Amino acid sequence: MAFFTHRIVLGFGLALLPVANALAAECPAPKALTFTVEKKITRSATGYTQGLEFRDGKLYESTGRTEGETRLNTIGLDGQVTVLADLGTSVFGEGLTVLDNQVFQLTWLENVVFVYDLDGRELRRMENPHGGWGLASDGKNLLFTDGEGLLRYADPKTFEITREVPLRSAGGVPPTALNELEYVDGKLYGNIYTTDWIVRVDPDSGCVEATADMSPLRDIITPGEADAIAASYENVLNGIARDPATGEFYITGKRWPMIYVGRFNEPK
Repeated sequence: MAFFTHRIVLGFGLALLPVANALAAECPAPKALTFTVEKKITRSATGYTQGLEFRDGKLYESTGRTEGETRLNTIGLDGQVTVLADLGTSVFGEGLTVLDNQVFQLTWLENVVFVYDLDGRELRRMENPHGGWGLASDGKNLLFTDGEGLLRYADPKTFEITREVPLRSAGGVPPTALNELEYVDGKLYGNIYTTDWIVRVDPDSGCVEATADMSPLRDIITPGEADAIAASYENVLNGIARDPATGEFYITGKRWPMIYVGRFNEPK
């Protein structure tokens, strides 16, 4: 997502947007997750990370930005970045997911969803009538956000919208700016854009059921990494992937030169 001043809302230390939602009272208070770093991957090249997903021993990444950075990449566990498709400035790349050996890449405002094979060859395009932010898959459907307070389900063959779920929280307000999504064991992890928060959402109810303050990652960033991130206010936390075989999560940010590997911990 392009950087902009937006109404970031959640009831755990962020500003609140006074939107009435009668169903929000049904959401439980979110758990506080912590994240333990186990290792770090240093990238061979940075990217304006918009979508991230683990598949076949590597990460697939969608990047975006108007200055010629919209690409489909893979990132090896050694940090080697390989460009599979380069869309230049023609579109603004957004979220990414992999389903049935196909890679789906959203665009922000162009209303196009690109579909590739695992080697980055374009197979087809679909129309998305909404803006595109985060994208994930539950194994059957595509799930995406557009920065507002809805989670949408879409048919992976046509992108027809099949369901809309209002996002809700115990604070009585819908969380907006839910970006870069990852579906894990029936739950949806997402970055809250421009913040150091990751939330876990129940995609059936739309409730935010857990939150994680990721700001401690900044305590272990090297001076060189800090300088790279500080080069632009746009270089915010954004990127969640998970290896289903090991349970490890991969966490990064826009133009971050590193990817942290670790695990979320439930409160005791």
